[in-house]
Amino acid sequence: MPNRTAADIMTKKVITVSPDTDIYKAMQTLVKKQISGVPVVDQNGNLQGMLSEYDCLKVMAGEAFDGLPEGKVADYMSCPAQTIKPEARILDIVRKFLAKPNRRLPVMDEDGQLVGQISRRDVLKAIESIRENRYLYGTK
Repeated sequence: MPNRTAADIMTKKVITVSPDTDIYKAMQTLVKKQISGVPVVDQNGNLQGMLSEYDCLKVMAGEAFDGLPEGKVADYMSCPAQTIKPEARILDIVRKFLAKPNRRLPVMDEDGQLVGQISRRDVLKAIESIRENRYLYGTK
C-alpha cells in the first residue's frame, strides 16, 4: 500500500468540546454535526480525552438510577485518548483501529497539539482511492 499518512487523509477542521461543557450541549453538538465523537481539549488546546456516542449513552444509563443526571463532559469522557502522529502510515492506523474499538483517533503533532482527527471511514476512503488508482493506472 502506498505510503500515505494520517496527515494526508485526516480531517483538519476538528470540532472539539471542553471538559467543562454541559454533557447535554455536547450531545447536541454530536447530533447537529452528525459526528460520532469529539476530542475534549482544555483552554490551552491540550487533549484531555474523547467523548463518543458510547460515552453519552452512559448519561441515560445513570438516569435509570438517579433521575435525569446532570454533568459535564469531564464526567463522561474517555481518557486517556489513544492518539496518532501525522506521519503514521495507513497500515499503522488500521492496526490501531483493529486493536481497540475506537471510531476516531486524534492526530497530535510533535508539540502535543491537536492537528486533526482521523476516522475509520477516512481510512476506508483512502483504501478505496488507492484501489481505484491502481485499477485506473493498471498497477496491481
